[in-house]
Amino acid sequence: MVSFLHTADWQIGMKASRVADVAERVRKARLDTAKQLIRIASQLQVDFVLIAGDLFENNLVHNEAAHRVAEALSACSPIPVYVLPGNHDPLTADSIYSRSAFTDFLPPNVHILRTSEPVTPVPGVVLLPAPVMSKESYNDPTGQFQIPEDIQEDTIVVGIAHGSLRIPGKFQENDFPIALDAAQRLGLDYLALGHWHSFYVHNDMRTVYAGTHEPTGFDGQCSASAAHVTIKARGSSPDIERLDTGTLTWQTLEVSVAGDPDQVVSRVKHEVDKAQDPSSTLLRLVLKGHAESDDLRWLEELEDWLRTSLLYMEIDKSRFITRPVGRRLRQLAAGNLFLQSIISDLADIACLLGQPIEDLPEDLVSAGGSGSSLIDDSLQDSLDRWRIEAEDVEEALRTLASIAEEVLS
Repeated sequence: MVSFLHTADWQIGMKASRVADVAERVRKARLDTAKQLIRIASQLQVDFVLIAGDLFENNLVHNEAAHRVAEALSACSPIPVYVLPGNHDPLTADSIYSRSAFTDFLPPNVHILRTSEPVTPVPGVVLLPAPVMSKESYNDPTGQFQIPEDIQEDTIVVGIAHGSLRIPGKFQENDFPIALDAAQRLGLDYLALGHWHSFYVHNDMRTVYAGTHEPTGFDGQCSASAAHVTIKARGSSPDIERLDTGTLTWQTLEVSVAGDPDQVVSRVKHEVDKAQDPSSTLLRLVLKGHAESDDLRWLEELEDWLRTSLLYMEIDKSRFITRPVGRRLRQLAAGNLFLQSIISDLADIACLLGQPIEDLPEDLVSAGGSGSSLIDDSLQDSLDRWRIEAEDVEEALRTLASIAEEVLS
């Protein structure tokens, strides 16, 4: 029987430019969680630890980051740690894995998988590595695996690679594509993968992405996880335990604004109050719809509250429009036939989409003509092809108002 910890994609030293104001805190969290994961490995008394690529954000990380990673990995001693270079930190001429600032500080229990030569982490187990040598490749990395000819029948075989499973719609041809049947075809008991940041167990139950230990953004594609794997014997199904990790929470909250803004404020505050640790939460608030008034003091106050309550917050107002835009456009369009014509055409498009722009008064819409010449099969085909929605028209009107104010005021 063998027990090991499978993790990947630590990306220590990431810039976190999206959240530049708290980037240092984000970088620190990634290192702190890595240290916690190493402590978990010791507590579980695993036989070894696998890091399936992208230990570092890139090969240009500061020496300090390299020192701290070496220090963190040393805490796992005497448990062996095997590190596979990934596409972020490949074995190129400038590899971090060749820099003395890292290698000189590595403890003896840490091993960099520089070749595809099989490794014996513990008796009765063979590890097949596929180190990454470039930023991208069309080749299946598991093609590097070298299964020893004299391998014993009862030897447990574990592969470790970094790339994308060839799941239709979820991979690119130059992104280290991995055959879906690689584990079965090569006779692996387990295939430890890195590159995708979500925890994923393929339907063969032997091919696994551990996910990243800390989320990296608001896209919801990160799972903050690792895998504790136990394999009883050669050929037996792995026992895979997902370990939830992570100290930071990245949350996207979409809220429709309609009617009483107090309801919006209440909902947002309720969601924030549910957070386990607001001071470690990064929030992206997406506002959609209309505000009944141009008095947006409620939004300013909400922003102030969020800033004091959360580690980081940002508000996406690209889908948010205030009803006074109609009043603003009415004033700007007075005597300007060109602007009136554009507004009329946009209003007609919104009607064609089945959601008239209520914000625009009838006199403004009709001022430039009906725009009926636009409504034909050609326009409908264009709307369908470009997947234009009523919200896009609203955004166009808001943008038009801003431009018109700048040019005509």
